[in-house]
Amino acid sequence: MSATSPEHRYVHPARKTAAPSATKKATPAEHRVQVAAARLRVTLDERLGRETPAKTKALAKEPI
Repeated sequence: MSATSPEHRYVHPARKTAAPSATKKATPAEHRVQVAAARLRVTLDERLGRETPAKTKALAKEPI
């Protein structure tokens, strides 16, 4: 198959995405980012009148 053949456009390289490990601990910096994001999510959900998951609410209450 040459690069100019019509079949070439249907060939894609395999993606190299690693699934996040459930046992991986977040670094302190990553945890602070997650807490800040959870706080923003709670605030946004309150303003839009949406329900926030309990897990997100709990994370938002943790100290940074």
